[in-house]
Amino acid sequence: MGSPQLVCALVILLHAASAVGFKSTSRAAGFRCIERERQALLMFKQSLIDEQDVLSTWGSGERRNDCCSWTGVKCSNGTGHVFWLDLHDKSLSGTLSTSLFELQYLTYLNLGGNYIASSQIPESISSLKRLKYLVLSSNMLSGSLPSLLGNLTSLRVLDLSFTEFQSVENLDWLSHLSFLEYLDLSEIDLTKVNNWLRVVNTLPHLTILRLSSCNLLDVVPQPLPMNNTSTSLAVLDLSSNILTDKMFQWLFNFSNSLVHLNLNGNQLRGLIPEAFSKMIFLEKLNLGVNQFEGGIQKFIGNMCKLRQLSLYSNNFKGMLPEFLGNLSGCLELTLETLRIDNNRFMGPLPDAIKNFSSLKVLSLSNNTLNGTVSNFMGLLSKLEELDISKNPFKGVITEAHFSKLSKLKSLTMSSNFLSFNISPDWIPPFQLYYIDLQSCKLGPKFPKWLQTQRDFSSLDISSNEISDSIPKWFWDLSPGAIDVNISSNCIYGILPDLSMKFSGPVGIDLSQNKLEGPLPPFPADTMWISLSSNGFSGNISSLCSITGNRLLLLDLSFNQLNGELPDCIASWSDLEVLNMAHNHLFGKITSSIGSLNVLQTFSLRNNSFSGEIPWSLANCTQLEFLDLSHNNFSGLVPDWIGETLGDVNYLFLRSNNFYGDIPLQLCHLTKIVLLDFSNNSLSGSIPWCIHNMTALTRKEIPVNDHLYVATYISDSLYDPAFYVDKAPIVWKGTEYEFERNLKHLRLIDLSSNKLTGEIPQQICSLFELVQLNLSRNQLTGRIPVDIGQIRSLESLDLSRNRLSGQLPSSMSQLNFLNTLNLSNNNFYGRIPSSTQLQSFSAYAFDGNSALCGPPLTPTCPEDEKRLDGGGRYIQDDKSEFWKKFKTSLPLGMAFGFVGVLALKLDHPWKHLCILLFNYMKVHLNNLKDNLCWTVAGLGLAVKVNAIRLRRKLRF
Repeated sequence: MGSPQLVCALVILLHAASAVGFKSTSRAAGFRCIERERQALLMFKQSLIDEQDVLSTWGSGERRNDCCSWTGVKCSNGTGHVFWLDLHDKSLSGTLSTSLFELQYLTYLNLGGNYIASSQIPESISSLKRLKYLVLSSNMLSGSLPSLLGNLTSLRVLDLSFTEFQSVENLDWLSHLSFLEYLDLSEIDLTKVNNWLRVVNTLPHLTILRLSSCNLLDVVPQPLPMNNTSTSLAVLDLSSNILTDKMFQWLFNFSNSLVHLNLNGNQLRGLIPEAFSKMIFLEKLNLGVNQFEGGIQKFIGNMCKLRQLSLYSNNFKGMLPEFLGNLSGCLELTLETLRIDNNRFMGPLPDAIKNFSSLKVLSLSNNTLNGTVSNFMGLLSKLEELDISKNPFKGVITEAHFSKLSKLKSLTMSSNFLSFNISPDWIPPFQLYYIDLQSCKLGPKFPKWLQTQRDFSSLDISSNEISDSIPKWFWDLSPGAIDVNISSNCIYGILPDLSMKFSGPVGIDLSQNKLEGPLPPFPADTMWISLSSNGFSGNISSLCSITGNRLLLLDLSFNQLNGELPDCIASWSDLEVLNMAHNHLFGKITSSIGSLNVLQTFSLRNNSFSGEIPWSLANCTQLEFLDLSHNNFSGLVPDWIGETLGDVNYLFLRSNNFYGDIPLQLCHLTKIVLLDFSNNSLSGSIPWCIHNMTALTRKEIPVNDHLYVATYISDSLYDPAFYVDKAPIVWKGTEYEFERNLKHLRLIDLSSNKLTGEIPQQICSLFELVQLNLSRNQLTGRIPVDIGQIRSLESLDLSRNRLSGQLPSSMSQLNFLNTLNLSNNNFYGRIPSSTQLQSFSAYAFDGNSALCGPPLTPTCPEDEKRLDGGGRYIQDDKSEFWKKFKTSLPLGMAFGFVGVLALKLDHPWKHLCILLFNYMKVHLNNLKDNLCWTVAGLGLAVKVNAIRLRRKLRF
């Protein structure tokens, strides 16, 4: 429950307590609680798991007999009955015992913020008729939401948020809770509840309503009855639902009462309705993460009580000076929070910013603001959080920009074109807990003013052109730091022992610098370490100083480290990313790797590891990225990879010593998008079931960046940090380092092995495959006839095999193909005609002696025509056709003449001609020359027609 909720709930609580007439104290001395209620509480304790022993006062014995003095328990001074039980946020687990509901005089029950589980709230809860305050939020309660709660007709406060209730089909029972003032059902799926608005309208005393992340649809009944509706609704949170602007019809009925309104994360669009101007008591307005557009209307500047305005992540646009001008009414004096990040505002940060003297939070990030940053920003003496990052601001930042910012706690100016010109002796007026100055040109010297900042929790000064060593004082600045990022500079030197420099969990990123020497010991509770692309050397045994189980990421790639993987990695049970690529490590993969059962990325590329892939790796069932390329691994490719690592997207075994068949079980890798087994000694055929790798058939990108930490910024903001997998890929014949674009690739590379058999026709079902490399194998047979179905194919290499046959005509459909190599096979016939295929050089088809046609040869032997100088087809006397024609014409004429004589002469001459005709027929048939037959028939036809013509003329 956030601070606004806490204040409002406290007001309600005091009201409830006064109505009951109980004092918020324990029973007076000399009285003991009622034994039946004491036993009920002890039975409830038995159903709980109390690892932190917070219920140690609950028990027997002289000092613990009085349950009214137990932790979280309060009794009535008048009756001795337990009326109050508050065990919220005690880290309790276990089950919800029915014995609890024997406390018939309970008016206050708060079990929120624990891990209590139940598949169904017991029906006996409905017996607590006196209950006015019920909080079960943030527990593991599931099953259906019990309608019996409607029997608790005295309830003022009901909070079931952040539980796991399902199958909620109606909320009609809420209408029986006519005294309800506070209702929170956030994170409960109410998709099937179509009448939620009508039910809410039956609660006349409702003051606080929170239905965040409930999948609410704005089904507004026509007409919507408002006669019994609350007139005191002050806090309304409908964030993260599916509401559209239709719900405004209902919303504006509460214009005279609303104080806090949160509509963040819905589907609201268009201009902000002017009806908001009638909400004269509104103090907090959050319209972020919607689809609002246009400029900001002037009426907002006259909402004089507004203290917090959040319009982030919309489509608002316009000039920033004009926007601030529209807020220049009475709002200038009252506005404390202004968040317009992730929009399309333009222009400079104007001098008028100084007029908003009450600003505590100013967030302008990720717009297209340009120009300079006004020095008057430094006059906002109440400012606590400032974020102007991810804009094309330019110019110089000096001490004047921070002159009066003594209360500043969070400073974010990253990803601009700004440069700092700060005196080495400057002493800032603030103490920051969040510092993000990435790419602000703080160098070349390490910024000395940081020496004054002793309370920061997060520091990012990466990519700042710092060419210096890290001062000794730096590591003693802020023992409570949780995130230190000094990456992508030119920092040099040797790291000191860091094991005692931080008091709690910490993440350290020193990647892409010039640090050298051995790895130092790190804090036991280290959360992540990235030291890639430096010059560290020696073994990695110092990593065993990380004894906690908090480590999420370890990236030591691109260094000069040696030695073996230590067994102590077994203690890093939460590790998600382990990247040791491009070092000098050796030995076998320790079987301890199987203890990392949440590992998602594992890369040992370009080391000297040997042996077989350990079976224990099968326990890492959440692996998505596995790269063992360029090592000395040997043995069979394990079939359990396909059976247990079903989430794998990237699988690299390139350049090792693997042998044997490719297991059919790999076809179970339905999420695979990049498969590289090249440069091994694999044999056998390509699996026929390859079409089951269905991620290669879809355009959707099944791969996400790894979110490995969320750095705290403020009450409502977290800064997510991502790890992006990267790998060098042989792309179209050249090796490139892919990082951000890696997830867009679709690739199969089985080249340089000993594969035999035919290319399976099923491979043509991988419609989204972009690169296919089967070169340097012993494949036989034809190219699959439907290969043109792989329309996304950009690179195809089948060279240096034993493939034969004609090239499929469907290859002309490969319109995106820009790299092709079919050389050194046994293909024959004409190269299919298409813009793409004829654009390649002859090298792509070289070594296929029977192939013909452009671009390999101008024509094929069977071509019968050629163009003359005017572009017309002409007959060529030297062609094979005309040679046969001239040779066969006399034979054909003779054949035809004899045939005519046989028809015309009388017996016995007729019989003699028939014998001669049959002899010539047999002779021509033995020649097996179709051309001769054609000409012979032509001669016969000419003679017969000539005779018929003469007969007609005779008559």
